[in-house]
Amino acid sequence: MHNVMSEMIGGAGGNDFRDYIPPGNARIKVIHIFTNEYIDALQFGYLDDKGEIALLPKIGGDGGFAYQFVLDEDEYLTGICGRYGWYIDRLCFYTNKRKSETFGGKGGVTKFSLMAPKNHEVIGLFGRQEWYLDAVGIISRALSPEDIKRSSSPHDLQKVEGIGPKIAELFVESGILDLEDLSNTSVEQLKLILHEAGSHFAMADPSTWPQQAALGAKGEWDKLAALQKELDKGRRI
Repeated sequence: MHNVMSEMIGGAGGNDFRDYIPPGNARIKVIHIFTNEYIDALQFGYLDDKGEIALLPKIGGDGGFAYQFVLDEDEYLTGICGRYGWYIDRLCFYTNKRKSETFGGKGGVTKFSLMAPKNHEVIGLFGRQEWYLDAVGIISRALSPEDIKRSSSPHDLQKVEGIGPKIAELFVESGILDLEDLSNTSVEQLKLILHEAGSHFAMADPSTWPQQAALGAKGEWDKLAALQKELDKGRRI
């Protein structure tokens, strides 16, 4: 199984680090973030063979206030985003279930977003570090068939305003498994699926759903939130 490396973003300083990945097939379970004005350091925790949290060595410097982001048992990383300048100024994490709070300072001239390919998860990082986290990229690998099946859940589709649990389940049964699938489905096809499911479903208006889904699939959650403020139950006001 081949790992996929993203581009590396950030400043030009620091010493290279590679393959910051938990051993074997262990999945990241907690991320310790040390930060003040910049991202001083990161440290991943994972479940060892005894089912206990083990820590990888810290990457970065020794400063910063300590925070942590804990993942649920069925949760995995799908990307990161933030801002950078000379260093990584701020950072947040995407998972298959949510987006974390933003950690770090208020600086950084350039926004960035690094996302794993479809049906992949983020398993580690590479980049440069010294006093701070200077630059970073993500390392991804393909999900197992079991994980893909679990990730094809109605929960993801419910991030689109106007889609509740029953419509989300209907779409999954129709092969629309995630936000990317929804973004690539025409409004006409969505209307057909809803119409064939009965009069109650046919009352829904899917005209904005592909647009909303496209923003979510790209991790543009702020833009999605702004769009949804203009809607009423998924319909344009």
